[in-house]
Amino acid sequence: MMMEKKLSRSLRLICASGMLAGVGLNATPAMAQQAEANAPLQRVEITGSNIRRADKETPSPVQVITAEELQKSGFSSVSDVLRNLTANGQGTVSQANNNGFSPGASGIALRGLTVGATLVLIDGHRMAPYPLYDDGQRAYVDISNIPFDAVERIEILKDGASATYGSDAIAGVVNVILKKSYVGTRAAAEIGIATEKGGRTEHASLTHGFGDYDTDGFNAFGTIEVRKQERITIQQRDGKGDWTRTNWSDVGGLDNRRGVINPFVANPVTQTPYLVRPGARGSAANTVFFPGTCNYALRASGGCAFQSPDAEIQPSTSNMNLLGSFSKKLAGDWKLNLQGSFFESKAETVSGFDRTFPGNFSQRVAVSAGVEPYLVGTTQPVRVPANYPGNTLGVPARLYGIIPDIGPIRTGIDSQTTRLVANVGGTWGDWDINSALGYTKVNNRTNASGNILVPEFNAALNRPVNPYRITGGNTEADLATLFPVLKTKSTSEVDFFELRGARSIAKLAGGDLGISVGTTVTHTILDARAADLVAQGKIAGFNAFASGQQSDAAVFAEVVAPVLKSLELDGSVRYDRISGGLNSTTPKVGFKFSPIREATLRGTYSKGFRAPNPAEIGDAGQLYGLGTSTDTVLCPDGSPRTAGNVIAACSYQATQLNRSNPKLKPEKSDSFTAGLILEPVRGWSTTLDYFSIKIKDQIVLAAPSPDAVRGAPTESTISDGAGGTFLGTPAFGPVIYFPSTYENASSTKVKGVELGTSYKFKLASYGSLTAAAQFTHMMSYVLTVDGTRYQLAGTHGPSGTSGNTGNPKDRATVNLTWDNGPLQLSTTVNYISSFDLTDPSVGTNDCSAGAAYGSYFPDGNPPSNLCRVAAFVSTDLSGRYKLNKGWTIHGSVTNLFNRQPPVDLNTYGNAQLPYNPSLHSVGAVGRFVNVGASYEF
Repeated sequence: MMMEKKLSRSLRLICASGMLAGVGLNATPAMAQQAEANAPLQRVEITGSNIRRADKETPSPVQVITAEELQKSGFSSVSDVLRNLTANGQGTVSQANNNGFSPGASGIALRGLTVGATLVLIDGHRMAPYPLYDDGQRAYVDISNIPFDAVERIEILKDGASATYGSDAIAGVVNVILKKSYVGTRAAAEIGIATEKGGRTEHASLTHGFGDYDTDGFNAFGTIEVRKQERITIQQRDGKGDWTRTNWSDVGGLDNRRGVINPFVANPVTQTPYLVRPGARGSAANTVFFPGTCNYALRASGGCAFQSPDAEIQPSTSNMNLLGSFSKKLAGDWKLNLQGSFFESKAETVSGFDRTFPGNFSQRVAVSAGVEPYLVGTTQPVRVPANYPGNTLGVPARLYGIIPDIGPIRTGIDSQTTRLVANVGGTWGDWDINSALGYTKVNNRTNASGNILVPEFNAALNRPVNPYRITGGNTEADLATLFPVLKTKSTSEVDFFELRGARSIAKLAGGDLGISVGTTVTHTILDARAADLVAQGKIAGFNAFASGQQSDAAVFAEVVAPVLKSLELDGSVRYDRISGGLNSTTPKVGFKFSPIREATLRGTYSKGFRAPNPAEIGDAGQLYGLGTSTDTVLCPDGSPRTAGNVIAACSYQATQLNRSNPKLKPEKSDSFTAGLILEPVRGWSTTLDYFSIKIKDQIVLAAPSPDAVRGAPTESTISDGAGGTFLGTPAFGPVIYFPSTYENASSTKVKGVELGTSYKFKLASYGSLTAAAQFTHMMSYVLTVDGTRYQLAGTHGPSGTSGNTGNPKDRATVNLTWDNGPLQLSTTVNYISSFDLTDPSVGTNDCSAGAAYGSYFPDGNPPSNLCRVAAFVSTDLSGRYKLNKGWTIHGSVTNLFNRQPPVDLNTYGNAQLPYNPSLHSVGAVGRFVNVGASYEF
């Protein structure tokens, strides 16, 4: 028999999912029950299942954020809303992280298991990931590049879902569901600004649709959305709290202000360039300042301190989104939906301070896809010749200070996402059929300015006629030649085909026994390369490269068995065959038991996997600096005066090359949830869920091998042992790099509980008040490395991943919404618990070690109040008023009480200030006021 399309009640489910504002406010309980009994019943598709069902409460915990909740959040981007999820934890990627590997993008990390273990879908389908993987390794979807006004709802599955979706769905799934139809026209605009200055945001959208699907047999609509956000600089927040502080000398720390001498910086960067005699101790006789605002006496007294005007807290961004959809009735109950979209996200990040003159010897190594790394040469530090105008030292001198004319290193990112999806669905015999064909691609272009060609710069200083002017005023030709703009293009592509069918095969005591079977084929392409001059080893910069393809063909099946009216059993299994011999079988089972109407027990057990991606098994790598080292082969005793030692080998900048590993196995996971759903009275729903996820065979970067890769023997300067040198060719070539590769080496297990509750109070003529709360507690976060277990819940670990974002145990949100006719007011309180500075997994076991990490208290002994990152609470307020049928006005204030972020001495997400941009950026932005209006006709 055909599967019924009319199924069970929805009012209780609406209450449970927080969609209470649309319920009739004046109905009596009896009238509400009658309306519920007569309401049309409809099956719905829930994230994590391929079988449509009447009850939105599945064995797996699913949180739903509706379009209305997005609008009343006070934010205007999907990434800002998802950042406040209580299930979002360690490893999240923030656009405010100006020191990361993925500039201009945002990612979500459910259960604190990094962005690589959270699968982000659009309309249940895969999206192409951001081409610049987090840490050059973890693939994720950029959630800052998702349209805001086109979202119908967001479903967050907080359970393993590889049995349904395959790879990456270990910690959970974020499914962004876009609008499928619209009739009429809606225009909306809003503007916001931080009361502490900066961050002005403008956001507008226009949607128009026509054709009633039920009466006309089709619907077509399109929407355009634009958003622009100005940057916020550190200068605009200077003095707002200790989190903006760089001078800690009064409490035993360093004075890290620019232009100031401290025990670790003898010749600080100043706004005025100056020269120092090489190898000489700092003194007025050995130092020459060019004309400017600083001199030797001022520098010695701290009078040259300054704050870079370009150092930023929040980058400038802009978004432009286009979405079009066409739905058409076909024969019978078959339906065609075509959807195309173009999302563009632009950002400009300042990744450092004002650009300074390089001062170290460094090896220049060429690394790129398809090329074996090779040594290009050695870059000498910048030297100002003895006869240079203004050099009164009489010898070639070291140069310090800011390079005029070019400013800091700025990186402009333009990310363009194209998405085309065709869906065809209907009934064939007893089967409900759904098929989809999709193409998604992300083109990412970056332009980085402020980089320097050191050999060419030294040559320009040594020109006998018109040498480069250290104090500025140089020609455009010089600037373009010596400081070229680095341009890169990276692409990521995912193509997919899906076919699934569902039907009822038997009647059980609790309803229809439903099954679903299907197949999916996915093809992934990644091509991310460094800028040419960086890949050639001519300029030091972001040299990560990754190129590769991967195919995944899968079959899956699912069973939903309501064996009793009070008991439902679910089971699913999926087999993935991935190119390169990476195969995986992932099952999942679940149950839902309702002994009484007011209480339901639920639970799941599942296996999951994450297949190594093209950056881990393709042609990929990245070169890191390891600091100053001695080549123990070419300079065994480390002395440049010993006979036979190669001078340059006694002190050189060692490098480590990370390479992909085609022999990697998939990461595997075991996930368990157990929960309780309580509905003691109508309108009040509470869920309490326990979760446990263990990931084994995690793909991590191995320690570098002690066996260096060397180049061919080359003519070198060698010590004669008597104070002189000679040219010779040693038996061994110079070190190019120390090799490292990815390996399946560690495991992580997390355990916690999550509480969600919602209740609607009827206030008679005063409308209604809805109270809702979400709370997540991380009971345990255990990382196991080489058999040693490290408990990291409530610490800063694992600090080696994703911007060192911290690992708080508790996150909570509490929301109150008052509805009274055309007026709606809402307030939300967000809470993030404190955590300490330690990370036992890297040997940071006490406060002193954690504080020393950020170079604020390198000798330890910080003030005791800074040994923990304090708890952070922010309050948001929003309201909207429907003036008439067409007009609605709205306003919001995020961080109403202007709470400042707590000091975090350990984080490196924002390299310029001691605060955590991944968790506390709303505090750095400060109070933000937003007002707007919409009109529908």
